[in-house]
Amino acid sequence: MSKLNTSVDITVFLDEQGYNVTAENNILIIQDEDELNMFAMVDDTQIEFMVNLCSVTELDTSRLDEIYGKILDQNTEILPTCFGIDSSEPDDQHIVLVDSLATENMDANELLLALDSLAVNVVTAHELLLPYLKQK
Repeated sequence: MSKLNTSVDITVFLDEQGYNVTAENNILIIQDEDELNMFAMVDDTQIEFMVNLCSVTELDTSRLDEIYGKILDQNTEILPTCFGIDSSEPDDQHIVLVDSLATENMDANELLLALDSLAVNVVTAHELLLPYLKQK
């Protein structure tokens, strides 16, 4: 197996593993068999993963302190994945799961384990956030 330290190498490998991988604006969109979208950015030293869970505006904003406390506490349980807030759009911040790996000596097992961990932790995250979603 060739090294997995470039976007092209990672894309080819994940395609071979049954993931659907597309690239948009230097971001890999990795879709697993359950159609979960995981976003990845690859640079010279690492691959950073992100899964969008929900917009902060979809949550009961009167309980944000409680929500943030719960997700920070949960960060100690879902290692190596962790919760974060994507504030790239200040008017529409999102609760996300993130992870990263060094690409210099990354092997196939590490990459697959990171993706599996993200997928499993999405279930945990949804269970945690569900009681706080606004009723539609």
